[in-house]
Amino acid sequence: MNEGDTMTYVQITRSPGVGLEQYERVQRELGPEPLAGHVSSRVGIIDGVLVTVDEWESRADADRFAAERLFPAFERAAVPAGATTEVTAFEDLTAGAVR
Repeated sequence: MNEGDTMTYVQITRSPGVGLEQYERVQRELGPEPLAGHVSSRVGIIDGVLVTVDEWESRADADRFAAERLFPAFERAAVPAGATTEVTAFEDLTAGAVR
Protein backbone atom coordinates (compact mmCIF):
# COMPACT_ATOMS: atom_id res chain seq x y z
CA MET A 1 0.00 0.00 0.00
CA ASN A 2 1.10 3.54 -0.66
CA GLU A 3 0.95 6.40 1.78
CA GLY A 4 -2.55 7.88 1.73
CA ASP A 5 -4.23 4.60 0.69
CA THR A 6 -6.98 3.53 3.02
CA MET A 7 -7.83 0.01 4.05
CA THR A 8 -11.41 -1.14 4.23
CA TYR A 9 -12.80 -3.67 6.68
CA VAL A 10 -14.37 -6.83 5.27
CA GLN A 11 -16.73 -9.01 7.27
CA ILE A 12 -17.87 -12.48 6.16
CA THR A 13 -20.75 -13.93 8.18
CA ARG A 14 -21.98 -17.51 7.96
CA SER A 15 -25.38 -18.01 9.62
CA PRO A 16 -26.51 -21.63 9.82
CA GLY A 17 -30.24 -21.89 10.45
CA VAL A 18 -30.99 -18.44 9.04
CA GLY A 19 -32.69 -18.44 5.66
CA LEU A 20 -33.29 -15.82 3.02
CA GLU A 21 -36.79 -15.08 4.39
CA GLN A 22 -35.34 -14.22 7.82
CA TYR A 23 -32.58 -12.17 6.19
CA GLU A 24 -35.21 -10.17 4.27
CA ARG A 25 -37.22 -9.57 7.48
CA VAL A 26 -34.15 -8.07 9.12
CA GLN A 27 -33.46 -5.95 6.02
CA ARG A 28 -37.02 -4.56 6.17
CA GLU A 29 -36.47 -3.65 9.82
CA LEU A 30 -33.22 -1.86 8.92
CA GLY A 31 -35.16 0.34 6.51
CA PRO A 32 -33.95 2.30 3.51
CA GLU A 33 -31.66 4.69 5.39
CA PRO A 34 -28.04 4.52 4.23
CA LEU A 35 -25.63 2.66 6.49
CA ALA A 36 -22.88 5.03 7.59
CA GLY A 37 -19.52 3.75 6.38
CA HIS A 38 -20.97 0.83 4.40
CA VAL A 39 -19.25 0.26 1.05
CA SER A 40 -20.86 -2.89 -0.36
CA SER A 41 -22.73 -6.07 0.50
CA ARG A 42 -23.18 -9.49 -1.08
CA VAL A 43 -25.50 -12.29 0.06
CA GLY A 44 -25.66 -15.93 -0.97
CA ILE A 45 -26.36 -19.43 0.19
CA ILE A 46 -23.50 -21.96 0.31
CA ASP A 47 -24.31 -25.56 1.24
CA GLY A 48 -27.58 -24.41 2.79
CA VAL A 49 -25.93 -21.70 4.93
CA LEU A 50 -26.67 -17.98 4.52
CA VAL A 51 -23.42 -16.09 3.85
CA THR A 52 -23.07 -12.32 3.81
CA VAL A 53 -19.98 -10.36 2.80
CA ASP A 54 -19.93 -6.71 3.84
CA GLU A 55 -17.27 -4.11 3.18
CA TRP A 56 -16.98 -1.13 5.50
CA GLU A 57 -14.83 1.99 5.54
CA SER A 58 -13.61 0.95 9.02
CA ARG A 59 -14.09 -1.60 11.77
CA ALA A 60 -15.59 1.17 13.91
CA ASP A 61 -18.32 1.67 11.27
CA ALA A 62 -19.11 -2.07 11.26
CA ASP A 63 -19.18 -2.26 15.06
CA ARG A 64 -21.39 0.83 15.36
CA PHE A 65 -23.83 -0.55 12.78
CA ALA A 66 -24.06 -3.90 14.61
CA ALA A 67 -24.69 -2.30 18.00
CA GLU A 68 -26.99 0.54 16.96
CA ARG A 69 -28.94 -0.91 14.05
CA LEU A 70 -28.37 -4.59 13.27
CA PHE A 71 -28.96 -6.23 16.66
CA PRO A 72 -32.09 -4.11 17.32
CA ALA A 73 -33.37 -5.04 13.82
CA PHE A 74 -32.88 -8.74 14.60
CA GLU A 75 -34.93 -8.29 17.76
CA ARG A 76 -37.76 -6.39 16.01
CA ALA A 77 -37.85 -9.00 13.21
CA ALA A 78 -37.99 -11.80 15.81
CA VAL A 79 -34.90 -13.41 14.26
CA PRO A 80 -32.57 -14.81 16.91
CA ALA A 81 -28.93 -13.82 16.57
CA GLY A 82 -27.59 -17.36 16.35
CA ALA A 83 -24.98 -18.73 18.70
CA THR A 84 -23.67 -20.74 15.73
CA THR A 85 -23.05 -17.65 13.58
CA GLU A 86 -19.44 -17.52 12.42
CA VAL A 87 -17.81 -14.18 11.58
CA THR A 88 -14.49 -13.75 9.79
CA ALA A 89 -13.21 -10.20 9.44
CA PHE A 90 -10.07 -8.54 8.14
CA GLU A 91 -8.67 -5.29 6.84
CA ASP A 92 -8.49 -5.36 3.05
CA LEU A 93 -4.85 -4.74 2.17
CA THR A 94 -5.71 -4.29 -1.52
CA ALA A 95 -8.09 -1.33 -1.02
CA GLY A 96 -7.13 1.37 -3.46
CA ALA A 97 -4.81 -0.94 -5.42
CA VAL A 98 -4.99 -0.95 -9.20
CA ARG A 99 -6.66 -4.14 -10.35
